[in-house]
Amino acid sequence: MRGKGTFFILAVLVAVFAVEMAKGAVGDELALLGMGALPNDGRLHGEYWRLVTYSALHLNYAHLLLNAALLWWVGNMVERRVGTAWLAVAYLSSVVAAGLVIILFDLSRPHPGSGVGASGGIFGLVACALVLMHRRDAARFGQKSGVRLWLWVVIVVGFGASLIPGVSLSGHAGGFAAGLIAGWLLPLHPSPGPRPDEPSRPQGTSPGPSRP
Repeated sequence: MRGKGTFFILAVLVAVFAVEMAKGAVGDELALLGMGALPNDGRLHGEYWRLVTYSALHLNYAHLLLNAALLWWVGNMVERRVGTAWLAVAYLSSVVAAGLVIILFDLSRPHPGSGVGASGGIFGLVACALVLMHRRDAARFGQKSGVRLWLWVVIVVGFGASLIPGVSLSGHAGGFAAGLIAGWLLPLHPSPGPRPDEPSRPQGTSPGPSRP
């Protein structure tokens, strides 16, 4: 069974995007600003809730689909290892950290438009998953080298794509840094569940002979 927390976050992103469609705000940065996006001039005017709400908004379908796919993969990986509550802590702390870094950057280089997207929080989960895949006390959850490699691929490609104009390198870096810290500090879930990052074994089959 997949993680409830990951599913809930994904459901929120889809529901908010449906509201964007209903309001005709898809692709309209000004309209998204009115829905809770971060202003690209870095001035919140006391509206600190934007440090969370911006992450639920997406500019277009491709933006949402890319973030949703990555969230589903890495979110389940993290949730299986730390549980639903700590997944929420890791995600939200990464979202807020990303938002703060974006605001600090925008204050120094204000420009028109608004900032949206869950990628700061997702970069945080990727970083968190990478640390968890190397923690010795998390070995019982599985630490396959192939999964570690794919996490590194996502990180390299993600930061490479962050250099494209219009993509927030500052937000991705802020979320990633928060995720690294979360990965080291979060307590582990008491018992492993099904592994979303590894193929499941058919029922009735043996895991193979044990080795000393």
